[in-house]
Amino acid sequence: MSKYLPQETFIVCSHQVNPSPGNILADPNVWNLSVLYKSEKKPLLTQADMLLKEDFECKSNWGKAVGWGFFWGGLITGLAIGAAIAFSVLTFGVGAVIIGVVATAVIGTGLTFALKSNATKCNPNLVDWKNPHPSVAFEGKKAVNLSSFMTCSVGPGILTPFIDEAEANSAAKNVAFRNMGELGLTAVISGLFGFGVGYAAGSTGGLGAGLLAGGKEVAVGVIGAYLVYQPISTWEAQGMQAMYSGDGNTTYDKMLESRKSMESSFTVDTPDDPYVGTSQTGAAGELLTLSYDKYRQNQNEKYIKEIMNLKGTRAEREARIAEIVTEMKKTRSGAQAVEAMKRKGSGKILPREKTSNKGNRVINEHRAETNKAMKNQAAEGFGGVMNVVGLVLPLLVSPLNEWTFSVLADSYANQSGGGVTINASQN
Repeated sequence: MSKYLPQETFIVCSHQVNPSPGNILADPNVWNLSVLYKSEKKPLLTQADMLLKEDFECKSNWGKAVGWGFFWGGLITGLAIGAAIAFSVLTFGVGAVIIGVVATAVIGTGLTFALKSNATKCNPNLVDWKNPHPSVAFEGKKAVNLSSFMTCSVGPGILTPFIDEAEANSAAKNVAFRNMGELGLTAVISGLFGFGVGYAAGSTGGLGAGLLAGGKEVAVGVIGAYLVYQPISTWEAQGMQAMYSGDGNTTYDKMLESRKSMESSFTVDTPDDPYVGTSQTGAAGELLTLSYDKYRQNQNEKYIKEIMNLKGTRAEREARIAEIVTEMKKTRSGAQAVEAMKRKGSGKILPREKTSNKGNRVINEHRAETNKAMKNQAAEGFGGVMNVVGLVLPLLVSPLNEWTFSVLADSYANQSGGGVTINASQN
């Protein structure tokens, strides 16, 4: 005994952003619709019926529109502010208002375009039904029931049927709310990316230098997305999938398996993809250099201590001091410390407490300078609201996407009932 699905069964897609469920229709072009749900005179659905009454508003399509709209808006804003700072062309006040108006217009144009040209049409992209009834068929087409779900190549998306309207509405609202949240993250990330590119180009004097700086920001961003955020995003998704999964036979497991079979493992097609900006990479490089400087300063401090405690003959001590001096002079802090420790007149370095104090004072001054520089680099590259947001927000996209998928799977699995029950006999 199975609960079969009549025409106009409600359906909810994992990628929808409109808060209402859709409806499935029987396709009269592929069979004669002879098996009817008599009380309502509706044909029962088969795996050949992949026809939605109305298209969903899909987060994949909206993601592209929002991504590009906010990218260009951020680009214009960053370009104008960068140019204003570099050349003192604009003053905040009238200039800021002009920037805001232009950027808002660009964003609005992108979103209006999305509304008018929803490029994602559901019906042509529906792939097939999963888990149709193994033995019951209507006119040679396998029947579908409340254990069946549909797949879509865009996203890819999973479409789940609901008989009860209240349950369908609840599931649609929950999924749409979370998908809209993901689009909000897309907007902010894209705007930051655009702003970073525009600011890098605008704040660099000259057209050629500006294009080079902007191009560098784009290159660093895309490479950073691949090398940094792509692996992290994958690990996050895998971790959450493991948390939600059951024994392999749950509704979630079956839906996830179908989704994975259609996923592309490596795609970057819009500005909403995470990126690492040049401010972060530049800061990281400087921090690495400063960390090495700090290591050498500590090493020079140890060399001074070694000089003060040398044993052996005078010739052996002088030979070792010469070796240490040569090594210390390879760094700025070490070279200055050596000069401070030399005795006036003879130029020798003697094992005296006063000598070591002079050398260590120089090293400590350099260490304080390095610590300050490291703090400034960290604040410039990784501090501040914009940089923190730019680094953290991309890490929320994958968990939110997996959470949305889990919520849909739970709603689908917890349906109270419905459907049409008939004897399992073939026609």
